[in-house]
Amino acid sequence: MGAPYGMAVDLQGNAWGTLQSANQIVKIAPTGEMTDYEIPTRGSAPSDIAVDASGRVWFLEFRSNKLGSFADGKFTEHDVPGEWSGLTGLTVAPDGAIWFGMLRAQTLGRFHNGEFKLFKIPRETARPYTLAADAEGNIWYADISGYVGMLAADAARK
Repeated sequence: MGAPYGMAVDLQGNAWGTLQSANQIVKIAPTGEMTDYEIPTRGSAPSDIAVDASGRVWFLEFRSNKLGSFADGKFTEHDVPGEWSGLTGLTVAPDGAIWFGMLRAQTLGRFHNGEFKLFKIPRETARPYTLAADAEGNIWYADISGYVGMLAADAARK
């Protein structure tokens, strides 16, 4: 295996993971059968991974500053706006929006309906590292410096 990093499980019980040094995502079926898929952008260092309600697998490409997805045997990659920002943390909100942290930009990013929107965190030294969405759509993040914050659902939908 190529340095496993993130893990997620889909509704069929398949475990999905990222293999950073192999530049792949891997699917592990409930039977134990493993299938790996090469990410199109070489050296992208996939990190966090999540699966949405439709079964689409989402993952962050840390080194290439892209949000990737995999469905129906095909990859799609989206360039995250701005300079390289250290993408980390990934979650799917109840409305289907894909959320991620931008460690070096003190920002949370949202991808929804094919568009990106960035939300600057009010703390100058913020470094959002992991994210979670609650049932109301609030986006929670853990800051690498020891802080926990939340972007309220009302603000997150704007």
